[in-house]
Amino acid sequence: MLNLLGEYGCKVDAKGRLMFPSKLRKQLEEVLHQGMVLNRDIFEKCLVLYPKPEWEKVNTEMSRLSRYNRKHQLFQRKFMKGATLIELDGTGRLNIPSALLTYAGIDPSKNNEIIITGMLEKIELWNKDAYEAQVLEEDDDFGDLAEEIRREIEGSNMPPLN
Repeated sequence: MLNLLGEYGCKVDAKGRLMFPSKLRKQLEEVLHQGMVLNRDIFEKCLVLYPKPEWEKVNTEMSRLSRYNRKHQLFQRKFMKGATLIELDGTGRLNIPSALLTYAGIDPSKNNEIIITGMLEKIELWNKDAYEAQVLEEDDDFGDLAEEIRREIEGSNMPPLN
């Protein structure tokens, strides 16, 4: 099981390429040769990079949806839109398709700074300004969110965190 960690500031060049952080490469060394899949996030305007073994788990979940159910098909279509097989080039660069850059609000010609963050089994790529705004916004109620999630996971009878 992967446990990808770290937050890295990176720059995207005019062609949509970025030097993938060496510390993340090291964490991925057992699976990196299999490739990765880059896709849009479901909830936020960021990109998600799945190592291929993790993407296979996502595909297994998707295969449980019915091809005869309109909602299931719509979800699959929306989820898979933009999903792209990605490999690092010989110098360790990652090439991000322009449609995905646009989705995430990353414009290499204006502000080419992004944040790459390890999120356990996947990696998120964010426009730096959007990431900082999202993180600051969430900090105000982080404790409340932690308590709510803990109750969801462990049951509603759990006492509040101190």
